[in-house]
This record gives sequence, C-alpha cells and structure tokens, in this order.
Amino acid sequence: MFTKKWIEQLPPNPKNSPSREKEYSDTQVVGLKLLVNKVGRKFFYLRYTINRRKRGIKIGEYGVISLIEARQKANELKAQIQRGIDPQEEKLQLSGIPTFKEFVNESYLPWAYSNKMSACSDESKIRIHLMPVFGNVRIDQITTQSVQKYIDHLKLTHTPATCNRHLSLLSRLLKMAMQFGCIAKNPAVGIRKAHENNERHRFLSGDEIARFLLALREDENSVAAAFLEFLLYTGVRRSEALNAKWEHVDMLKRMWFIPRSKNGKHRHVILNEKALMLLDGLPKTNEYLFAGKLAGRPLNNPQKCFIRTLNRAGIKNFRIHDLRHTHASIAINNGASLYEVQHLLGHSQAKTTTRYAHLADETLRRVSEAVSRAII
Repeated sequence: MFTKKWIEQLPPNPKNSPSREKEYSDTQVVGLKLLVNKVGRKFFYLRYTINRRKRGIKIGEYGVISLIEARQKANELKAQIQRGIDPQEEKLQLSGIPTFKEFVNESYLPWAYSNKMSACSDESKIRIHLMPVFGNVRIDQITTQSVQKYIDHLKLTHTPATCNRHLSLLSRLLKMAMQFGCIAKNPAVGIRKAHENNERHRFLSGDEIARFLLALREDENSVAAAFLEFLLYTGVRRSEALNAKWEHVDMLKRMWFIPRSKNGKHRHVILNEKALMLLDGLPKTNEYLFAGKLAGRPLNNPQKCFIRTLNRAGIKNFRIHDLRHTHASIAINNGASLYEVQHLLGHSQAKTTTRYAHLADETLRRVSEAVSRAII
C-alpha cells in the first residue's frame, strides 16, 4: 500500500534499465499506479478497462498533488468508469488528440534529435514511408492491424532487416505516445519481426574501389560524396559519421572522439592520412563535419548520392554498410588481426568480429605459403 514515507524513499529507475519508468501499484485503490522515471520524478496514473479496452490516464505528479488527492481523484475517475464514461476519451476530446504527423513533429523528433544517434535516419523513414500512410491518422486510431499491414506491404520491396528497423521505429514512437497519455497501449507490441540473415558479406574488390572513388568524385553532391568516401577510409558506422562534430576532431593528434557509439559508450577513431586529407578539404559551414542543407543540421541522407555512384561505377548488390565491411577486409588482408579489427570498428564484443574470420584464414594461408617457399 502506498504511504507518503514509502513514496518519498523510492529511488529513481536505474539508468541502465531498458524501461524509462518503473511502475508500482497501490493496494488500497485498485488501478492506481505510481511511475518513477530515471531522474526520480514520480507520476500517478490510473489504469482501467472499459468496453474491453485497456486504458490509462495521468492523474498528476507527486509533490504537485498528494497521495490523498491522487486516491480521491482515482476514485472519482473510477466512478465515471462505473457509469460507462471513459475519462481518457473525454480528456482527449477536450485536449485534442494529435495526428501521427503532429505527434512526430511536436514530440518524437525533438526527443530523437536529443537522444538518438540515428535521429536523421528516423526522420528519413518517417518522411518517406510512414507519413504517407499514417500522417493524417489520429494517433489513437492506429491499430495493430494497420501496423501489421504496413509492415507486410513493406516486405514486398524491402529486406527483412529494413522492415524490422521500421517496426522498431514505430514501436518506439507509439510507446512514447502511450507514455504521454495519448494512447492506452502500444499497437506495435506483439508483431513478430522478420528473420534476418546476418551472414551476408559483400566487399569491394580493388578494381571496384577504384571505380567507386572515381564515381564519387564526379557526383553533384560533394558533401554526400565526401561522407561516403570517409566511411570507406575509416570503417565507422553511418550514424557515427553523420553526427560527427568538428569539436571532437583533433587533426594534430590524428584522432576523432565519438561521445556515444552504437553500444552507448564513447570511443576514439584513429584518422589515417586519407581521412585527414578529406577532412582538411571540407567546408566548415556549421558544427558538423558533413553539414546538411538546413542551417545547423547535419547531412540527412546520402542514399541518393550512393545510388548514383553505384550506377556510374557499375557496382551491384552493395549497401552503404558494406563500406564498413570493405574497410575491415582491407585491414585483415594487410595483416591486421581480428583483435585489431574489433577495436578498429568499435565492436563491443569479439564475437561480432568473427564474421571476418575467413578473411584472416586467407591471410594466414598466404603467410604459411611464404614460409613454405622460404624453406629450401
């Protein structure tokens, strides 16, 4: 049972917790919940079921309202529910339920640009794919069926991995809508992800690298072309390069500091001679290494430049992420160990790097043959 002393002693939700808030239940007023976020703020909610629909409504923040007031308000809301009145629906009608487009622009994207390295990628997916389907739909009218239909349609033209990224984005966005009290449950929960084949490896050959670089230098978008060339020289992830800022680059020490990589940790990237020469030739129009067309924003999506380059170079079956694989393959073919490649690419686990083990075997085979030839 909630008490004033017990609530005040509750610690913040751990920062490494996968959920943004931890939920506690009151035993005196059934349905009354207390959510504690990662900075220690506490909010009262009422969870209830009406017309076979599970819903939730925010009562207020602890400290602004007391436990006694929260229980009193919860009982008043439960009385409405007993009379067949949905307090959440009434509240949403009074406040105005946002459309998908409104929620994205007013809530999700501002949060994503403050918290996610992949915010540019999220915005691209939303603008190109999600907005035409859900843009004008009220966010509480998005159903599990409509999400499943969207993913099924996407499967006709995109890889399983891409479909899974779209599903994850939708699920995160709708989870935020639920946390903000716009919807009672996340309609994307329960939809199964497609099986991904992560064993696909594609590396550019020496001849393809030459054609790729030549085609890049002919492209009309010099910033996007430089970005793709930088990926090949450094082997970093696309999101890491898109969010790279000049303040984190030390040209004298030939070092680039990444404050937060994919695994949430910081790391340093050694800049080789070609990467340094490329950076030295970039215009410094804003804080980002690869500046976008909008003031103060990074390059949004280099995909169009990438496709044009592949067409000019006559290269097929190749993705932007394969530039990272190509960098790793060049390193191993020039004698780097799997341990060195692990740190070169910023893999947090050694097993991730084992996908390149067959390349290391080829290097060892050449060394072994060299030894054989040396023995008279």
